[in-house]
Amino acid sequence: MFFMGVRRRISKEIDNVVEYYLRNYRKMVIIPIIFIIFFASLIGYYYHVHGEPVNEGISLAGGTNIIVNTNHSISATFIASSLGSELKQAVTVSVVKAPFSNSITGYSVTVGKDVNSTQLQTALSNILKIPVNSKDSSINFVSSTLAQSSLYSSIILLGIAFVLVAAVSLFYFRSVWQAFSNIVSIISDIINIVGVLDIIGFSFSTASIAGILMIMGYSADRNIILATNILKREEASMRYRLTKTIKTSLTMDAAALVTFIVLFVGTTNSTLHEIAIILIIGVIFDDFTVWILNGSTQLFGLHYKEAEVQKAKI
Repeated sequence: MFFMGVRRRISKEIDNVVEYYLRNYRKMVIIPIIFIIFFASLIGYYYHVHGEPVNEGISLAGGTNIIVNTNHSISATFIASSLGSELKQAVTVSVVKAPFSNSITGYSVTVGKDVNSTQLQTALSNILKIPVNSKDSSINFVSSTLAQSSLYSSIILLGIAFVLVAAVSLFYFRSVWQAFSNIVSIISDIINIVGVLDIIGFSFSTASIAGILMIMGYSADRNIILATNILKREEASMRYRLTKTIKTSLTMDAAALVTFIVLFVGTTNSTLHEIAIILIIGVIFDDFTVWILNGSTQLFGLHYKEAEVQKAKI
């Protein structure tokens, strides 16, 4: 009985939300636009200060990463400042912990391409007061040439993904407006994700590009589901179709967020950790871009088309 009551209450609230949305979707579109302007300005400012729109990790900019396996509890800030003073450059240090635990298993240290692995190992040995070698640590070096190649390949992949999403939307709906709306929604997702990651000082890598590609697919799927219910289906009323769609969408969101949060909390793999962060942020902002931005655009286009048809009959 309790769960049935909760379900009825949620269903009633969704009905109220849909009714409000249908009355005010033109006004509500300002919300995602504010997000886009804010985060785009933030990215522009970051580029002005740092010379790049994102903080590029070693897989995109080149450098050396070493994971030292130790259970010694040492401040990551202390390690970063000490190494920075000794190596004369910025150093990123993060604590590696066991899955679903606060117990320390080591430290991940990343430096730029001007420092080789031997210098880094020597400096770490002096600071940690333990021998740091290939037996007790894992070392990953990426040359600047390979990093540039990875960056260009990632940009090409993103471009291909945009073209394919637009082509599928255009083929299915036979509408340039819908394809354009879909692409704008996905671009908005990416701007919001990059802006948040710039705020928290996140380092982008090839794994980050993979996460963004996943969000593009997730967003495209939801955009097509929404547009199908608005433009192609004609059973019942628009309110009924949107209510049905938002229930499906919320179920997808809940399942995705639980999965990604478990991945974020439970993994010690840096690649999976990066992907999980991007997916969590992307799913949250995708509700604004899909429902308020793209949904409003689709409804506006539908009503405009209906008005043109009525004019033609007169």
